[in-house]
This record gives sequence, structure tokens and C-alpha cells, in this order.
Amino acid sequence: MGLLLPLLLAASISVQGSNGVPERLLSKLETGVNVTRWFCYLGSPLDPAHLKSYLNDQDFANFKRLSVGFVRLCISPEAIYDDGGLNSTTLPYLDAALTRFEKAGIAVIWDLHDNGQLKLDQPGHDNSEFVRFWEATAKHYKGKQEDQLVFEILNEPVFMKNPAVWYALQKETVAAIRKADPKRTIMATSTSWSNIDTFVKMEPLAESNLVYTFHCYDPFIFTHQGASWVGDFPKLLKHIPFPSSPEAVSAILDEEPEPLRASVVDYGKQRFGADALKARIQAASDWGKVHHVPVVLGEFGAYPLVSPVESRGRWFEAMRRAVDDLKMPNAIWGYDDALGLGRTTEGGSVKLDPVSLKSFYRKG
Repeated sequence: MGLLLPLLLAASISVQGSNGVPERLLSKLETGVNVTRWFCYLGSPLDPAHLKSYLNDQDFANFKRLSVGFVRLCISPEAIYDDGGLNSTTLPYLDAALTRFEKAGIAVIWDLHDNGQLKLDQPGHDNSEFVRFWEATAKHYKGKQEDQLVFEILNEPVFMKNPAVWYALQKETVAAIRKADPKRTIMATSTSWSNIDTFVKMEPLAESNLVYTFHCYDPFIFTHQGASWVGDFPKLLKHIPFPSSPEAVSAILDEEPEPLRASVVDYGKQRFGADALKARIQAASDWGKVHHVPVVLGEFGAYPLVSPVESRGRWFEAMRRAVDDLKMPNAIWGYDDALGLGRTTEGGSVKLDPVSLKSFYRKG
């Protein structure tokens, strides 16, 4: 079984097709977590104490307990991007982090977690520096961790007004990486924040050894109620139920701000539940099958600030059933951020969320 197990895992995980991705790597892409605050979302991204020792032995024990095979390591441009090259101060800490994951048997998706800082989709923007950055990155990692490390070239490209610019830039960047590091597995995605609707319409690249990714926070009115970072609308919502029905929303309608009630009523009429959520995930899975490429759900989660605990549990259970039934590799957002598995406390440790822990991971 020793030699056969990775093949069996790869077959069960990547029902879409391997597309030349090393089978040892595919065998790890089943259950993952986003590590969000080691090299990203930092007030002081070059704090040596933080960069050196962010995760501890308990964190790696948590990964083992939850059968985590890969992490999506979020790396902000401020931490690593330096005029088309790699930040020489941060890079040693990042390489040490990759070594820690390798020793733990955990694969890493190296995610350049841009949230608009790079301004790549501004009309007429010169994106040649972005390509040079990935050329430099590929040269640095050439021949290293080839069945362990995946390059995700950009988090949630937007490009709402100019999607063709992103697809051309993605193609150019993949080619540049491959020229410098021919064996590297690369993760590609669609526009509009990697959402399912754009993902299922994108054309796959001609290159092999690519993994494709999408994100799912459906229904957004539920998963982002109370969230302050996505505009004025979601942060005012509260008590939104899952699943939805006219009866369920009528009970909380008076508690919602007047301008938002029509949207809440419409959500109730949609009767969005477990079947609808699975259908959304299945659309991305089917796209992978049609094109014979592996697909990973790179982010999903639900914000806990004001959402009903019972509803959040039902949502995570519905997501678990969907990814299990469809054999969809996935990474929760995040291990250390409150939309998913845990949050970082003031003392720096990670406190795991009992709702997602029980409903998604089936751990008490």
C-alpha cells in the first residue's frame, strides 16, 4: 500500500484530472487551511520576532489533528514585493517557514495576496514589474520543493472592466515562471475575485502542470453579514439565517435597516440552502472535469460577528457535505482569521472556533 496510497489519494481528490501536476503533490491537496497573518495583514510586516516564530508546536499539532495536507500561505506585497524583486529582509523568514511546513509533510500554496495594492487592473498600468517579480521568485525557488510548493500568482484578480487584461497577464506570467523554473506547479484563476461565475467561463491555459482555483462565500448576504471591509451594505446586516426562506427572513425583517429589507426579502425568496450551495461548488467541479484539470476551492468561510450560531453551523455542515460529495480539495479562510477555523488572540495564539470545528471538521 505504501506506493499505491498516493495514487489512490490523487485519484480520489482530483477527479477532474491531474494535468501533469505531480501525483505526490496532488495527494496532499485535499484538506487545507489559509494561514493569513504570518506574512499578510500586518501592521509591521518586517517585525523579526513575528516572522520568525508566528506558528508554534500547538499550531502544527492542530494541523495534524485536522488532517491538513496543505496550507495557502498568504503573503502580502508589502512583505515580499520589492521593485520587481523579492524583499531580501523577509525572504529568509519566508524560506524558513516553507522548510517548517516541508518537515511537517504539509504542501504550500505560495499566495501573492494582493488586495489591490499592486493596481494591476488600473487602465494603462504597466504590469511588467509584476512579471519580473515572478521571474525572480521562480529563479529563487528553481529546483526546490518541486512536489511541495505551488505558486499562486495573484489573489482574487478583479479586472471587472478589463478581464482580457488579466487573462493575458496570467498567460504571460505563467510563461515567464516556466522559463525560469520549468517544473513548478502554478495556480491559475479567473477575474471578479475568483468567483464561480467567472471561473466557469474562463478558458484554461494551454500549459500543463497547472492547478485552478476559485473562492466561494455564497450566499454573500449570509457569510458576510456584519463585515466592515466589504462596503456599507453587509456591515449593517445581522441575524441573517441559513438556509433562507420567506418565513425565516420575515422573523428578522424588522431588525434590518430599511434600505436593506428588499434584499433580505429577496434572499428569503431564493430559498438558498445546502442544495444550492452544492450546486455552486459542482459548477466549478464540472468545469474541471470538462477541461481535465485539477480544481481547488481556495477560500470559503462565514463571518461570526452577528450571524446566528445555528445557521453558521448549518452552513459549514452544508459546505462539508458539498466538498466531500464532490471530492473538492479546499482551504478554509482561515486558520487564523475569524471567517473560518480560528482567530488570532491578543497574545498571538490561535483560538479555534467550535462551530466550524464541529460542523466542518466533525471535531468536538
